[in-house]
Amino acid sequence: MEKMNKSKITVIGFVVFVLSVYTGSYYYTKNNNERLLSSPRLVLLQGDEAALNSELLALSTEQRRDKMRTLYDQGVVLSVSQLQYDYGVTDIMKFYQDNDISAVYTVADCMDYSVRLERTMIKVDKNTLKDSWIFSACGISS
Repeated sequence: MEKMNKSKITVIGFVVFVLSVYTGSYYYTKNNNERLLSSPRLVLLQGDEAALNSELLALSTEQRRDKMRTLYDQGVVLSVSQLQYDYGVTDIMKFYQDNDISAVYTVADCMDYSVRLERTMIKVDKNTLKDSWIFSACGISS
């Protein structure tokens, strides 16, 4: 009789374990997908790209992120999220046509940039790509 109770407890414990792992992975995947969909797909920098990149080069990674968040807040960097892109907003200039965009601007596609970053094999070139404004701008979720 005691052996049957042990078996029942083992089976119940296993079922609870499987259900908890399934539930945890479901919510993790759901939150991760929401985060990815809110990430920028297209980014636009108003101003000189080379000047900003040289300014970011002297900063640490955390300082770069803070600087980019400040530029987002000031409206110097504008973005279109992946979700907006999926709904048909594929032209960032048209999307922000009501904003007063300066004559000097740079537009980047974060997906293309990500592919370029993956394909770059030379460490120096990869570090240069990671030090640019695009890397910081594409990593910030709205």
